[in-house]
Amino acid sequence: MRTAHRTFVLAILAASLPASADGQPPEAVKKAMQEMWRRGTCLLSSVYKPAAREAALPRDLGRTPLVEPAVIARRGDLLCYAVDGPALWAADDRQLYHVDGASGKMLGTYGRAAGLPDEPIQSIAAGAGSVWLATRGRLVRLDPKAGRATTEDGVEVGMARVVAGGGGVWLVGDRGAYRRVGTGEWKKLPDFPGQDQLAAAVRRGFWSRNWHPKMRVLLPSAFATADGLYVVCGNRLGRFDPSTGQWREIGKAVWQAVPQGRTVWALTTGGVLRYDAASGKVASHEAGEGPAAGRPVAMAPGEKAFVLASQPDYDSKAGRFVGGGVSRLDLATGTWTVTQEVDGTDVRFATAALADGDEAWVACLLYDRVHQRGAHPGMAHVKRWRPHASGLGVLHGSGGKWTLLKREGLKTERRWVLGQKGTVKTDRIGPETVRQLCRAGGCLWGVYRIVPEQYYAGYFISGGLVARQEGKAWTGRFDVRTAPLGFAGEQPELMLISHSHGHKIVLADGHPIALGVEQVAGRTWFITEAGLFLRNDAADTFTAVHRAADRLYWRATAAAADDDCVWFGGDGGTVSRLDRKTGRLELVGVAPGRKIERMSAADGRLTVRAVRSAAVLPVSLASAPKLPDAEVLTFDGKQWSAGSGSVSAQRLGWTVRRRSNYLYRGEKRVAFLKGVFRPVVLCEDRAANAVWLGTYAGVAPVALPQAGE
Repeated sequence: MRTAHRTFVLAILAASLPASADGQPPEAVKKAMQEMWRRGTCLLSSVYKPAAREAALPRDLGRTPLVEPAVIARRGDLLCYAVDGPALWAADDRQLYHVDGASGKMLGTYGRAAGLPDEPIQSIAAGAGSVWLATRGRLVRLDPKAGRATTEDGVEVGMARVVAGGGGVWLVGDRGAYRRVGTGEWKKLPDFPGQDQLAAAVRRGFWSRNWHPKMRVLLPSAFATADGLYVVCGNRLGRFDPSTGQWREIGKAVWQAVPQGRTVWALTTGGVLRYDAASGKVASHEAGEGPAAGRPVAMAPGEKAFVLASQPDYDSKAGRFVGGGVSRLDLATGTWTVTQEVDGTDVRFATAALADGDEAWVACLLYDRVHQRGAHPGMAHVKRWRPHASGLGVLHGSGGKWTLLKREGLKTERRWVLGQKGTVKTDRIGPETVRQLCRAGGCLWGVYRIVPEQYYAGYFISGGLVARQEGKAWTGRFDVRTAPLGFAGEQPELMLISHSHGHKIVLADGHPIALGVEQVAGRTWFITEAGLFLRNDAADTFTAVHRAADRLYWRATAAAADDDCVWFGGDGGTVSRLDRKTGRLELVGVAPGRKIERMSAADGRLTVRAVRSAAVLPVSLASAPKLPDAEVLTFDGKQWSAGSGSVSAQRLGWTVRRRSNYLYRGEKRVAFLKGVFRPVVLCEDRAANAVWLGTYAGVAPVALPQAGE
């Protein structure tokens, strides 16, 4: 069984929980537990593929056509965003949103009617009076004034990032790198360092649900300066110099790079690289030879100093941690200063860093003892020595001096924690580490990793206020704002964890991640998969400017097509409508306690068979419109009512066999469906000459071969 490199967990803020860890969960929690098990399978834990049977290309593909269906996700989660001066651009898999950063006013929404293709947007860049969008298949240019999007010719796009700056617009992906200057044509660049590894990884395949997270791993850094384009790919840092038209490999074992003026800093597995574009020189600062020994985890380049956050390694022979802490390089003198203790507190487990003018911030984990824990969620039997978190700290640096702000005992909320052996207990949870920092005026905001106290191998992401400036001094706050920032998840009172190697691991897809924290037009924004959240500074609250919407639940189980739209039913009783003109898939309503088993559409009338089901819907669907509680439902184009009679099963000549991604017509194998998990054929769409699939992540159309093909 393949195990997850990253465990997804479910959690949502709820009412108070029993104080006893030995008590029995209430009935609602038990039902939610069963729902998680119903949805989970072992293969879902293989977050980062290849998963040989169902994702990678089979060896016996032969001449069977290869098809990569464009999946319409079951939720409209945000996939990417970009800051454009005083405004924000953000996209889900169907639409692009333009938001004023100061007021939170929606300036525009763009979809299929504006010329956007039916493909998820995976990268956004604003520049030269246009907004550039890299989708899963093409590069698109949006003219905001005209409100029209057009596909750019002369480029090939698969997994790619688009970058604006350095005197042009750049595209970097598994099918190559391109550059466009002014209104000129796109020119393909020579192969960049790491391109072969990127192309091979994409070619092997992985589930479309993990496309965006995968890109952050395979292509973590891409940016342009006046000196050219910089790309980190395949753990190699390369620079394209427009003056020579060639790439230069600057360093290997690199996993992140950022610019500071004409200097580019890069984190490596063994230290830090410093590249000076003016001289072309590369300086290597190895861990333990200037900066602290241990594992570099974050960096913050400033104008006068460079700050590196590191974590120590455990020396089993010596029985202690070695290295770690905060390393500061004075750029004027070239001197490194390492800080491992402040005010008698060990600060060696640094987790995030931020530079802001002459100031710097470094978050760290505080601990009271050392204990053994599994290497990662799927290898709990392989023990490593880890610190037991007792609180959080943040170091405020000014003029080379550090002040520690800290708070102990942050695990105060209680949750029901679902183990992998069917066990459930209550546990205290709270923030253990800060993963990202953003300063906005007199506030320091952070993204937290929330973990339980007793259990290991489960966490979820949240955010809150790390520190606040009060007069000239700063005070540590470390508050948690899970629900207001859209991090709540699906099921109340429940948190799911992994247990151990050899046991069923469930990918509980349902808890959003943080895409970023930004200061835009002087306002604080949290951007998560769940939406866009703007802070009201006077009230110290967050408002959802845009929130991701449910479209169906959990799996699509039925579909029917007519001239104007395609209808979809889910196994939680959801009925959704895909408008052919706009391309929008929207939830119409929910038949509580039922599963949509069959659908039929004809002459402007929809008939639905909804059978009883024990599915427990997420709280986000609690306020969804309710459909009649009946086995047969009808919609006449204006209203829903309880129907009678039966709904005939559709006769489908197209099938996908169990645990196979081959599409068959009768006994003939006509296509291999790449990148989707356990697809099933839902209906034939004669108006679009396609069949609709239900996938793990949502629904997807597959064009049928024309006559004679």
